[in-house]
Amino acid sequence: MSDVEIRQLRYFIAVAEERNFTRAAERLLMTQPALSRAIRALEREVGAELLVRSPGDVGLTPAGRVLLAEARTLVAQAGNALARVRRTGGGPSALTVTASGCSAPLLDDLVRSFNDGDPAVPAEAVVGNAADQLDRLRSGAADLALLRAAPDPAAMDGVLLLLDQMHVMLSASHRLAGRSSLTTADLADEPVLRWQGGNLQMMTPELWPEGFPGRPGPVVSDGMQLFAVVRLGQAVVLCPPPAQGFDEQPGTVTLPLADKEPVPLRLAWLREHARPPGVRAFVRHSRARVAAQPAISG
Repeated sequence: MSDVEIRQLRYFIAVAEERNFTRAAERLLMTQPALSRAIRALEREVGAELLVRSPGDVGLTPAGRVLLAEARTLVAQAGNALARVRRTGGGPSALTVTASGCSAPLLDDLVRSFNDGDPAVPAEAVVGNAADQLDRLRSGAADLALLRAAPDPAAMDGVLLLLDQMHVMLSASHRLAGRSSLTTADLADEPVLRWQGGNLQMMTPELWPEGFPGRPGPVVSDGMQLFAVVRLGQAVVLCPPPAQGFDEQPGTVTLPLADKEPVPLRLAWLREHARPPGVRAFVRHSRARVAAQPAISG
């Protein structure tokens, strides 16, 4: 695979994880035809079919399963090498911690309180979406990430920070708004909001082995759109407890999803050999901070 580029492997990983070319293209911020051409070129380069293509779904061939494991390792190693070079060459010395918008308030609290202790390596917060967090870790653009999905066991480690009860945000005028709680069955006919470029953090596939509730709703690209769509009654959205950042917005109600088990939030990083300075200290601080302040965990 001497002529295969890291960029091509990142494309392949996105398609394999999303199981859909359109979603993978949104995640990668490129067009679907361009992504399809890139994957075909990769298959020609390795001399094997990597994907089983069918309407609405993409699976892996045996060769594709082998390449996925190798590709994740190679992309992570490339990112680690670049990060080490940047640090050795006098590049940014801050520890980069990323989270999706749902966990941004907790991320802000952890980074601010960590930096208040004047650490040798300060931390900086980067907010992205649920899909690009793993990409940031693998590419070396982030050192740690707050993840709902389980970290890739082949390349990452992580610690459990907290368990959150799943909630549903809906319009204050919605027919279900007067309930004290909801069940998954209540959402059967409800349009559930989706996020451009990847699933909302609480819609990570690993959290829904039985399948996502409701039916596909509108696609939004930022928080203002999210709240507007919900207020207008055009969709509902799965979210963390209000105490972790989804404070009640005017015209909305947030109710617990009573029949869904609490979902984990983990702090993840690349394996020990690639761990940059400051990661261990930030992990220790984060665990102590969450344990000492139950309010921020919902």
